[in-house]
Amino acid sequence: MHPRLLTRLAAVTAAAAATVGLVACGGSARPQTQPVEVSPAETTASNGAPPEATDPPAATGVEVARPTGPVEVFASPAGPSTLTLPPTTSFGSARALVVTGRADGWLNVLLPTRPNGSTGWIRADGVPVRTVTAEVRVDLSERSLQVLEAGTPVLQSAVAVGTAAAPTPLGRFFVVDKVDTGSSASAYGPFALGLSGHSDVLDQFGGGDGQIAIHGTNAPASIGTAASHGCLRVPNDVVTRLADLLPLGTPVLVVE
Repeated sequence: MHPRLLTRLAAVTAAAAATVGLVACGGSARPQTQPVEVSPAETTASNGAPPEATDPPAATGVEVARPTGPVEVFASPAGPSTLTLPPTTSFGSARALVVTGRADGWLNVLLPTRPNGSTGWIRADGVPVRTVTAEVRVDLSERSLQVLEAGTPVLQSAVAVGTAAAPTPLGRFFVVDKVDTGSSASAYGPFALGLSGHSDVLDQFGGGDGQIAIHGTNAPASIGTAASHGCLRVPNDVVTRLADLLPLGTPVLVVE
């Protein structure tokens, strides 16, 4: 969708559904949505923290922290607190943070904040950690998207990318939201998967903060072209499969 794929939820509560306004890459508005999560690729992993910082083994997937309460982020294990993330996103999705390293009692994680690629440290104590074996790779020059499961390709699709004026940002991101739009005729198609990345040229759009996403479309002829404000559009049947294949925290690598 547009650099925000979806505008902010007006409010999210545990007891009542909230109404959200969506503004697509094409600029049309959308009604209420519901966050969803289908996680066949997640398995429970150990939450132990070895004394020395180590990277999670790439061959078996990535570790994803799933805090159940507000999580305080620090510049370093001995450094100051920089921000506190709520346990859910503004769309009501459970918080997921990709683990990039460990130190004694601490997890280094990718953050869903600007600038893209930001990292921080969170306390490991009491934070469940799961292993995600799915991965998405996007090649902007080829305008293609590939899904791998434990290193094996399982899906490939053409994709619409950002225009020259609002390009899709490069880098390593991860899935932070899943939104069921409730309609295949939506400008986002039936599902939108919000990513941790943000547009490099647009600070805000439609009340949002320039967040990018992978989503479906009601303009299938745009697939394979440079047509969006930074988001990645795929056919509706493909985004429906992605909603099944990709748990929150799935890494998404965008290259050119």
